[in-house]
Amino acid sequence: MSVTSKIRIGIAGAPRGRSFLAGLAAYGDRAEIRAVYEPDPAAREKFAAETGVTTPADYEELLGLVDAVIVASPQHHHAPQAIMALDAGVHVLSEVPAAVSLEQAQDLLAAVRRSSAHYMIAENYCFSPANLTIKEMARAGMFGELYFGEGEYLHEMKSWHTNASGDPTWRYHWQVGRGGVTYPTHSLGPLLWWFQDRVVAVSCSGTGRHTDPEHEIDDTVLMLARTARGALLEIRLDLLSNRPHLMDYYSLQGTAGAYEATRVKGAPDHVHLTGQSPHEQWEPLDAYVEKFLPERYRGVAEGAGHGGTDTWPVRDFLDAVVADAVPELDVYAALDMTLPGLVSESSLYEHGTWRAVPNPRLWAAGVGTEPGREFPLA
Repeated sequence: MSVTSKIRIGIAGAPRGRSFLAGLAAYGDRAEIRAVYEPDPAAREKFAAETGVTTPADYEELLGLVDAVIVASPQHHHAPQAIMALDAGVHVLSEVPAAVSLEQAQDLLAAVRRSSAHYMIAENYCFSPANLTIKEMARAGMFGELYFGEGEYLHEMKSWHTNASGDPTWRYHWQVGRGGVTYPTHSLGPLLWWFQDRVVAVSCSGTGRHTDPEHEIDDTVLMLARTARGALLEIRLDLLSNRPHLMDYYSLQGTAGAYEATRVKGAPDHVHLTGQSPHEQWEPLDAYVEKFLPERYRGVAEGAGHGGTDTWPVRDFLDAVVADAVPELDVYAALDMTLPGLVSESSLYEHGTWRAVPNPRLWAAGVGTEPGREFPLA
Protein backbone atom coordinates (compact mmCIF):
# COMPACT_ATOMS: atom_id res chain seq x y z
CA MET A 1 0.00 0.00 0.00
CA SER A 2 1.43 3.39 -0.99
CA VAL A 3 1.40 5.91 1.85
CA THR A 4 0.77 9.53 0.78
CA SER A 5 0.05 11.10 4.18
CA LYS A 6 2.35 11.02 7.17
CA ILE A 7 2.95 7.58 8.62
CA ARG A 8 1.57 7.43 12.14
CA ILE A 9 4.24 5.87 14.37
CA GLY A 10 3.77 4.12 17.69
CA ILE A 11 6.53 3.02 20.03
CA ALA A 12 6.42 0.02 22.37
CA GLY A 13 9.02 0.53 25.08
CA ALA A 14 9.83 4.08 26.13
CA PRO A 15 13.40 3.74 27.48
CA ARG A 16 14.87 2.18 24.33
CA GLY A 17 12.31 3.85 22.07
CA ARG A 18 13.67 7.27 22.98
CA SER A 19 16.79 6.52 20.89
CA PHE A 20 14.66 6.56 17.73
CA LEU A 21 13.17 10.02 18.31
CA ALA A 22 15.94 11.97 16.58
CA GLY A 23 15.82 9.72 13.54
CA LEU A 24 12.05 10.07 13.32
CA ALA A 25 12.30 13.83 13.69
CA ALA A 26 14.72 13.94 10.77
CA TYR A 27 12.00 12.47 8.56
CA GLY A 28 9.13 14.51 9.94
CA ASP A 29 7.85 15.12 6.43
CA ARG A 30 6.97 11.44 6.21
CA ALA A 31 6.26 10.28 9.75
CA GLU A 32 5.01 11.50 13.10
CA ILE A 33 4.94 9.86 16.52
CA ARG A 34 1.40 9.38 17.75
CA ALA A 35 1.57 7.09 20.78
CA VAL A 36 3.78 5.15 23.17
CA TYR A 37 2.96 2.00 25.11
CA GLU A 38 5.05 1.60 28.24
CA PRO A 39 4.00 -0.41 31.33
CA ASP A 40 6.29 1.48 33.71
CA PRO A 41 4.41 4.63 34.84
CA ALA A 42 7.50 6.76 35.43
CA ALA A 43 9.05 5.95 32.05
CA ARG A 44 5.71 6.40 30.31
CA GLU A 45 5.03 9.80 31.86
CA LYS A 46 8.56 11.04 31.14
CA PHE A 47 8.28 10.02 27.47
CA ALA A 48 4.84 11.60 27.13
CA ALA A 49 6.02 14.84 28.74
CA GLU A 50 8.95 15.06 26.31
CA THR A 51 6.97 14.24 23.18
CA GLY A 52 3.33 15.09 23.90
CA VAL A 53 2.14 11.73 22.52
CA THR A 54 -0.83 9.64 23.57
CA THR A 55 -0.22 6.90 26.16
CA PRO A 56 -2.70 4.04 25.55
CA ALA A 57 -3.45 1.67 28.38
CA ASP A 58 -2.38 -1.45 26.51
CA TYR A 59 -0.49 -2.52 23.41
CA GLU A 60 -3.61 -3.53 21.50
CA GLU A 61 -4.97 -0.01 21.91
CA LEU A 62 -1.69 1.40 20.60
CA LEU A 63 -2.01 -0.65 17.41
CA GLY A 64 -5.42 0.92 16.74
CA LEU A 65 -3.87 4.39 16.66
CA VAL A 66 -0.93 3.91 14.28
CA ASP A 67 0.22 2.72 10.85
CA ALA A 68 3.60 1.44 12.06
CA VAL A 69 5.17 0.47 15.36
CA ILE A 70 8.74 0.45 16.62
CA VAL A 71 9.03 -2.54 18.96
CA ALA A 72 11.63 -1.39 21.49
CA SER A 73 10.47 -3.51 24.41
CA PRO A 74 12.45 -6.20 26.29
CA GLN A 75 13.61 -8.88 23.92
CA HIS A 76 11.16 -11.63 24.90
CA HIS A 77 8.34 -9.31 23.78
CA HIS A 78 9.78 -8.59 20.32
CA ALA A 79 8.19 -11.49 18.45
CA PRO A 80 4.81 -11.51 20.25
CA GLN A 81 4.36 -7.76 19.82
CA ALA A 82 5.51 -7.89 16.19
CA ILE A 83 3.01 -10.69 15.48
CA MET A 84 0.14 -8.73 17.04
CA ALA A 85 1.03 -5.70 14.93
CA LEU A 86 1.39 -7.63 11.68
CA ASP A 87 -1.97 -9.33 12.25
CA ALA A 88 -3.49 -5.86 12.71
CA GLY A 89 -1.96 -4.66 9.43
CA VAL A 90 0.58 -2.46 11.22
CA HIS A 91 4.15 -2.25 9.88
CA VAL A 92 6.91 -3.31 12.30
CA LEU A 93 10.44 -2.08 12.95
CA SER A 94 11.68 -4.50 15.60
CA GLU A 95 14.58 -4.22 17.99
CA VAL A 96 16.99 -7.14 18.28
CA PRO A 97 16.99 -10.10 18.50
CA ALA A 98 13.91 -11.04 16.49
CA ALA A 99 12.87 -13.86 18.86
CA VAL A 100 13.97 -15.74 21.96
CA SER A 101 12.92 -19.25 20.90
CA LEU A 102 12.52 -21.34 17.76
CA GLU A 103 8.78 -21.40 18.39
CA GLN A 104 8.64 -17.60 18.46
CA ALA A 105 10.71 -17.47 15.27
CA GLN A 106 8.30 -19.74 13.40
CA ASP A 107 5.30 -17.80 14.65
CA LEU A 108 6.90 -14.53 13.57
CA LEU A 109 7.62 -15.85 10.09
CA ALA A 110 4.05 -17.08 9.73
CA ALA A 111 2.74 -13.65 10.73
CA VAL A 112 4.93 -11.86 8.18
CA ARG A 113 3.80 -14.19 5.43
CA ARG A 114 0.11 -13.72 6.12
CA SER A 115 0.27 -9.96 6.65
CA SER A 116 0.06 -7.12 4.15
CA ALA A 117 2.31 -5.06 6.44
CA HIS A 118 6.11 -4.95 6.30
CA TYR A 119 8.60 -6.17 8.91
CA MET A 120 12.19 -4.98 9.37
CA ILE A 121 14.82 -5.71 12.00
CA ALA A 122 16.50 -2.60 13.47
CA GLU A 123 20.05 -3.99 13.64
CA ASN A 124 21.79 -0.64 13.97
CA TYR A 125 25.33 -2.09 14.13
CA CYS A 126 25.02 -2.83 10.41
CA PHE A 127 24.81 0.93 9.84
CA SER A 128 28.01 2.22 11.43
CA PRO A 129 30.17 4.10 8.89
CA ALA A 130 32.94 1.49 9.20
CA ASN A 131 30.59 -1.46 8.71
CA LEU A 132 28.82 0.17 5.77
CA THR A 133 32.19 0.94 4.16
CA ILE A 134 33.41 -2.64 4.58
CA LYS A 135 30.09 -3.92 3.20
CA GLU A 136 30.54 -1.94 -0.01
CA MET A 137 34.22 -2.87 -0.31
CA ALA A 138 33.39 -6.55 0.15
CA ARG A 139 30.60 -6.45 -2.41
CA ALA A 140 32.95 -4.69 -4.84
CA GLY A 141 35.36 -7.62 -4.50
CA MET A 142 38.10 -5.65 -2.77
CA PHE A 143 38.81 -8.50 -0.34
CA GLY A 144 38.39 -11.31 -2.88
CA GLU A 145 36.57 -14.44 -1.72
CA LEU A 146 35.62 -14.07 1.93
CA TYR A 147 36.31 -17.10 4.10
CA PHE A 148 36.71 -15.93 7.72
CA GLY A 149 35.18 -13.26 9.94
CA GLU A 150 34.95 -12.31 13.61
CA GLY A 151 32.39 -10.36 15.62
CA GLU A 152 32.60 -9.56 19.33
CA TYR A 153 30.22 -7.93 21.79
CA LEU A 154 31.97 -7.45 25.14
CA HIS A 155 29.82 -5.30 27.41
CA GLU A 156 30.04 -5.58 31.19
CA MET A 157 26.40 -5.14 32.26
CA LYS A 158 26.17 -6.47 35.81
CA SER A 159 24.46 -3.28 37.02
CA TRP A 160 21.73 -3.75 34.39
CA HIS A 161 20.58 -7.10 35.74
CA THR A 162 18.70 -5.75 38.76
CA ASN A 163 16.71 -2.59 39.32
CA ALA A 164 17.08 0.03 42.06
CA SER A 165 15.14 -2.21 44.45
CA GLY A 166 17.39 -5.18 43.76
CA ASP A 167 14.76 -7.10 41.80
CA PRO A 168 15.82 -8.95 38.63
CA THR A 169 15.23 -7.14 35.34
CA TRP A 170 14.32 -8.88 32.10
CA ARG A 171 18.02 -8.99 31.23
CA TYR A 172 18.64 -11.17 34.31
CA HIS A 173 16.45 -13.87 32.77
CA TRP A 174 16.86 -13.49 29.01
CA GLN A 175 20.45 -12.33 28.55
CA VAL A 176 22.40 -13.90 31.44
CA GLY A 177 19.88 -16.41 32.77
CA ARG A 178 20.45 -18.94 29.99
CA GLY A 179 23.42 -20.37 28.13
CA GLY A 180 24.79 -19.75 24.66
CA VAL A 181 25.00 -16.58 22.60
CA THR A 182 21.89 -14.90 23.97
CA TYR A 183 22.48 -11.59 22.18
CA PRO A 184 23.88 -12.48 18.74
CA THR A 185 22.74 -9.93 16.18
CA HIS A 186 25.12 -7.02 16.88
CA SER A 187 28.10 -9.29 16.19
CA LEU A 188 26.61 -11.49 13.49
CA GLY A 189 24.48 -9.02 11.53
CA PRO A 190 27.26 -6.99 9.89
CA LEU A 191 29.21 -10.16 9.02
CA LEU A 192 26.23 -11.70 7.25
CA TRP A 193 25.74 -8.47 5.31
CA TRP A 194 29.39 -8.52 4.23
CA PHE A 195 29.44 -12.21 3.35
CA GLN A 196 25.94 -12.23 1.76
CA ASP A 197 25.54 -15.62 3.41
CA ARG A 198 23.73 -17.46 6.16
CA VAL A 199 24.86 -19.75 8.98
CA VAL A 200 24.13 -23.46 8.54
CA ALA A 201 25.75 -24.92 11.69
CA VAL A 202 27.21 -23.73 14.99
CA SER A 203 29.48 -25.06 17.72
CA CYS A 204 29.39 -23.23 21.04
CA SER A 205 31.59 -23.37 24.17
CA GLY A 206 32.03 -21.24 27.26
CA THR A 207 34.64 -20.39 29.85
CA GLY A 208 32.54 -21.35 32.85
CA ARG A 209 31.16 -18.93 35.45
CA HIS A 210 33.80 -17.00 37.38
CA THR A 211 32.97 -13.29 37.66
CA ASP A 212 29.32 -13.45 38.73
CA PRO A 213 28.51 -17.16 39.11
CA GLU A 214 24.87 -16.72 40.10
CA HIS A 215 24.06 -16.37 36.39
CA GLU A 216 23.62 -19.28 34.02
CA ILE A 217 25.62 -17.73 31.18
CA ASP A 218 29.39 -18.26 31.00
CA ASP A 219 31.61 -15.22 31.42
CA THR A 220 32.67 -15.51 27.79
CA VAL A 221 30.75 -17.55 25.22
CA LEU A 222 32.40 -18.44 21.91
CA MET A 223 30.38 -19.60 18.91
CA LEU A 224 31.93 -20.96 15.72
CA ALA A 225 29.58 -20.69 12.77
CA ARG A 226 29.87 -22.40 9.38
CA THR A 227 28.10 -20.62 6.51
CA ALA A 228 26.29 -22.00 3.47
CA ARG A 229 29.22 -21.00 1.26
CA GLY A 230 31.77 -22.64 3.53
CA ALA A 231 33.12 -19.61 5.39
CA LEU A 232 33.90 -19.75 9.11
CA LEU A 233 32.71 -17.05 11.53
CA GLU A 234 33.72 -16.62 15.17
CA ILE A 235 31.31 -14.84 17.51
CA ARG A 236 32.23 -13.87 21.08
CA LEU A 237 29.74 -12.65 23.68
CA ASP A 238 30.72 -11.44 27.16
CA LEU A 239 28.27 -9.58 29.42
CA LEU A 240 30.02 -10.12 32.76
CA SER A 241 33.82 -9.89 32.64
CA ASN A 242 35.50 -6.98 34.39
CA ARG A 243 36.93 -5.01 31.48
CA PRO A 244 36.26 -1.92 29.36
CA HIS A 245 33.53 -2.27 26.75
CA LEU A 246 34.37 -3.57 23.27
CA MET A 247 30.96 -3.80 21.66
CA ASP A 248 31.83 -3.49 17.99
CA TYR A 249 34.94 -5.46 17.12
CA TYR A 250 34.93 -7.13 13.71
CA SER A 251 37.47 -8.66 11.37
CA LEU A 252 37.32 -10.08 7.88
CA GLN A 253 39.70 -12.22 5.84
CA GLY A 254 39.47 -12.87 2.14
CA THR A 255 41.73 -14.14 -0.61
CA ALA A 256 42.67 -10.57 -1.59
CA GLY A 257 42.76 -8.72 1.70
CA ALA A 258 41.77 -8.31 5.32
CA TYR A 259 40.04 -5.89 7.68
CA GLU A 260 40.64 -5.37 11.40
CA ALA A 261 38.58 -3.07 13.57
CA THR A 262 40.39 -1.43 16.43
CA ARG A 263 40.35 -2.94 19.90
CA VAL A 264 41.37 0.36 21.52
CA LYS A 265 39.01 3.32 21.64
CA GLY A 266 40.27 6.15 19.47
CA ALA A 267 42.66 4.05 17.41
CA PRO A 268 41.91 3.62 13.68
CA ASP A 269 40.33 0.65 11.97
CA HIS A 270 42.55 -0.70 9.23
CA VAL A 271 42.63 -2.75 6.03
CA HIS A 272 45.22 -4.53 3.91
CA LEU A 273 44.51 -5.11 0.21
CA THR A 274 46.89 -7.42 -1.63
CA GLY A 275 48.60 -5.65 -4.51
CA GLN A 276 47.32 -2.26 -3.42
CA SER A 277 48.39 -1.68 0.18
CA PRO A 278 52.14 -1.43 0.96
CA HIS A 279 53.67 -4.87 1.39
CA GLU A 280 52.77 -6.40 4.77
CA GLN A 281 51.40 -3.08 6.01
CA TRP A 282 47.99 -1.90 7.13
CA GLU A 283 46.20 1.18 5.84
CA PRO A 284 43.63 3.19 7.81
CA LEU A 285 40.07 2.37 6.76
CA ASP A 286 39.42 6.13 6.62
CA ALA A 287 41.38 6.21 3.34
CA TYR A 288 38.52 4.26 1.71
CA VAL A 289 35.48 5.87 3.33
CA GLU A 290 35.11 8.68 0.79
CA LYS A 291 34.93 6.21 -2.10
CA PHE A 292 32.90 3.41 -0.54
CA LEU A 293 30.58 4.83 2.14
CA PRO A 294 27.21 5.23 0.36
CA GLU A 295 26.03 8.81 0.09
CA ARG A 296 22.65 7.94 1.58
CA TYR A 297 24.35 6.95 4.84
CA ARG A 298 26.41 10.10 5.35
CA GLY A 299 25.48 12.47 8.12
CA VAL A 300 23.25 11.37 10.99
CA ALA A 301 20.40 12.94 12.91
CA GLU A 302 21.71 14.92 15.86
CA GLY A 303 20.93 13.10 19.08
CA ALA A 304 20.15 9.76 17.43
CA GLY A 305 21.13 6.77 19.56
CA HIS A 306 24.21 4.55 19.13
CA GLY A 307 26.39 7.30 17.73
CA GLY A 308 23.73 8.34 15.26
CA THR A 309 23.32 4.93 13.63
CA ASP A 310 19.71 4.66 14.84
CA THR A 311 18.99 7.16 12.04
CA TRP A 312 19.39 4.66 9.23
CA PRO A 313 17.11 1.76 10.25
CA VAL A 314 14.34 4.33 10.72
CA ARG A 315 14.98 5.85 7.28
CA ASP A 316 15.20 2.49 5.50
CA PHE A 317 12.04 1.32 7.26
CA LEU A 318 10.10 4.42 6.23
CA ASP A 319 11.38 4.04 2.67
CA ALA A 320 10.06 0.48 2.56
CA VAL A 321 6.65 1.46 3.93
CA VAL A 322 6.26 4.36 1.52
CA ALA A 323 7.34 2.28 -1.48
CA ASP A 324 5.45 -0.84 -0.34
CA ALA A 325 8.72 -2.73 -0.74
CA VAL A 326 10.38 -5.48 1.29
CA PRO A 327 13.29 -3.95 3.24
CA GLU A 328 16.78 -5.44 2.89
CA LEU A 329 16.77 -6.32 6.60
CA ASP A 330 13.54 -8.29 6.27
CA VAL A 331 12.28 -11.19 8.36
CA TYR A 332 14.71 -13.64 6.72
CA ALA A 333 17.68 -11.40 7.48
CA ALA A 334 16.33 -11.00 11.03
CA LEU A 335 16.08 -14.76 11.54
CA ASP A 336 19.47 -15.41 9.92
CA MET A 337 20.96 -13.13 12.60
CA THR A 338 18.87 -14.60 15.43
CA LEU A 339 18.63 -18.36 14.88
CA PRO A 340 22.35 -19.19 15.30
CA GLY A 341 22.25 -17.77 18.82
CA LEU A 342 19.17 -19.83 19.69
CA VAL A 343 20.76 -23.02 18.38
CA SER A 344 24.03 -22.25 20.20
CA GLU A 345 22.37 -22.94 23.56
CA SER A 346 21.83 -26.62 22.81
CA SER A 347 25.35 -26.91 21.33
CA LEU A 348 26.83 -25.44 24.51
CA TYR A 349 25.07 -27.96 26.74
CA GLU A 350 26.22 -30.74 24.41
CA HIS A 351 29.89 -29.75 24.91
CA GLY A 352 30.27 -27.91 21.63
CA THR A 353 28.56 -30.44 19.37
CA TRP A 354 27.93 -28.95 15.93
CA ARG A 355 24.22 -28.25 15.55
CA ALA A 356 22.38 -27.43 12.33
CA VAL A 357 20.77 -24.00 12.02
CA PRO A 358 17.44 -24.09 10.18
CA ASN A 359 16.89 -22.09 7.00
CA PRO A 360 13.70 -20.09 7.61
CA ARG A 361 13.12 -19.78 3.86
CA LEU A 362 12.27 -23.47 3.85
CA TRP A 363 9.94 -23.38 6.84
CA ALA A 364 6.33 -24.00 5.95
CA ALA A 365 5.04 -21.70 8.70
CA GLY A 366 2.37 -19.41 7.29
CA VAL A 367 2.60 -20.62 3.70
CA GLY A 368 -0.83 -22.24 3.64
CA THR A 369 -2.31 -23.71 0.47
CA GLU A 370 -2.04 -20.52 -1.59
CA PRO A 371 1.48 -19.13 -1.15
CA GLY A 372 1.74 -15.38 -1.53
CA ARG A 373 4.63 -12.94 -1.90
CA GLU A 374 6.56 -14.57 0.95
CA PHE A 375 6.67 -18.05 -0.56
CA PRO A 376 9.81 -19.80 0.74
CA LEU A 377 12.76 -20.11 -1.61
CA ALA A 378 13.69 -23.49 -3.06
